[in-house]
Amino acid sequence: LKIQSIDTVSQSFNARCLVRLRLIGAKARREAFVTFKDGRATESVEWFARQIEPYNSFEHDSCKLIDEKPKITDAGDDLLIQLRFEGRFSQPMWLHAFPFDSQELRIEFLLLCRVDGPVPAKVIVSPGVESSLVDRGFAPRFQWQPTG
Repeated sequence: LKIQSIDTVSQSFNARCLVRLRLIGAKARREAFVTFKDGRATESVEWFARQIEPYNSFEHDSCKLIDEKPKITDAGDDLLIQLRFEGRFSQPMWLHAFPFDSQELRIEFLLLCRVDGPVPAKVIVSPGVESSLVDRGFAPRFQWQPTG
């Protein structure tokens, strides 16, 4: 996560973020779009990547993918999808002690996939997941001090 600016008046912030997903056992199906095998549909990596959208974008189209296509790499039998987003995100801020308060800034995503049906999706957060803040180039560092 790289925060570029924070606006307390509009209760929003501009940031870049990196999202990584693992499709378990999907390496053999990498080139398929949505095809049928034994009467069941199979999914493509690119299709899944397009099903991820920021939930708390500030306004329509205020958040976009930085890269034209997602980066896809092999990891054993699995495929890894890497997406980079940049945009303006909405965040309610509690300014009771401004300018000495602290704010939790969140970026939330929607996964627009069904959990049942021919192409089910199951979201599992890996115990090794790390989130970090990149403070290099943090423009409002004289007004805000990152704690994450």
